[in-house]
Amino acid sequence: MSNTAGCKKYFPAVSETFPVLIMMPPHGPSPAERWVAKGILAAGLDLIERIHDLDLGLTVYVLAAEEQDRVLAEEYGAIVLEDSQEPFHFGKALTDFILEWDVERLAYFGSGSAPLISNEILQGAFLDVLQAKDPYAVVNNLHSTDWAILTNAKYLEGISDRLPSDNPIGWVLSNECNFNVEALPISAATRADIDTPNDLIMMRGHPAIGLNLHEFYLKHPISGFDRIRATQTILSTPASHLTLIGRASSHLWHELEKRTQIWIRMFVEERGMVASGRMGRGEVKSLIAEIVDEWGPSEFIRYLGTISDAVLWDTRVWMAHHGGWPSKADRFAADLGCADDIVEPALKELTQAINLATIPIITGGHGVVAGGLYALLETISLE
Repeated sequence: MSNTAGCKKYFPAVSETFPVLIMMPPHGPSPAERWVAKGILAAGLDLIERIHDLDLGLTVYVLAAEEQDRVLAEEYGAIVLEDSQEPFHFGKALTDFILEWDVERLAYFGSGSAPLISNEILQGAFLDVLQAKDPYAVVNNLHSTDWAILTNAKYLEGISDRLPSDNPIGWVLSNECNFNVEALPISAATRADIDTPNDLIMMRGHPAIGLNLHEFYLKHPISGFDRIRATQTILSTPASHLTLIGRASSHLWHELEKRTQIWIRMFVEERGMVASGRMGRGEVKSLIAEIVDEWGPSEFIRYLGTISDAVLWDTRVWMAHHGGWPSKADRFAADLGCADDIVEPALKELTQAINLATIPIITGGHGVVAGGLYALLETISLE
């Protein structure tokens, strides 16, 4: 988000134990983008509070694109850095911070990357890295990293071009830098991440959300909760049929079998497509996308309705199969079912078909078949 050169004359030296860098993204022009940005900001403020509550002497730095986010982060005790790099490159922004501040150990978080994290998990991760001597990292997810705490941070300088986003961090450190990378046990706490509207909507009822995120839900209601509630009912109804499409995991299947009494179909494709670089190289291939193209969206959605009571669909694989993602405004509008707000013709047609479905179909990114669904399952278990 920012080249931090020159910041030393404004801010104190980085904490001797650990700098914690939280990146807050730009808000975007569309209503859906701004709504998600408000939720991400709320989650980021909760994260700042949780880190300070650990009492480990950690200094939190916030690299934010928006002035209003910087003001609020500073009020919560963070040292703020302005986002001025154009165009933004994640790896460069991260290594600029590391080199400018001569960082050895580093904790990086996206602002929306840990909305359900517990203080216990955070403290354990920080202490493990503090005690490590060899190149070592703790990440929330090896194949699609949203946050990472690591030693030997300057190793990232040599791989900054491999990090267009945070997703490849764990994979690249493990496979290209000989780091011992520990991915934490899978749960909503470690996998929930706010990237899309339905990520936010699916975790709404989870008891671990922080005070700022709870207040966000009260102040900024939005459509889309009906599909989530209908899907929760399906998850709670024995012998119902649920279909998952996209980058779902075998662990998620296990959790569904353990926590529910439903029948499950999983069409799993292109796990790790971002972290491995396949998406960037245009190598994503999807059988589901080929079927949608062959049958047409209306017929595909109609058929889903004959075999499913609810569907959770990671549509980013379908998008990547066609050579790239539409704009964020289009993607978010599609996730919310706002077909009239979508410019890209194929996505508009698919969204219109989904809106006419006889069953609830929840679309989004990886989170709808990962952290968001874990949050739904945990919420149901506690009810």
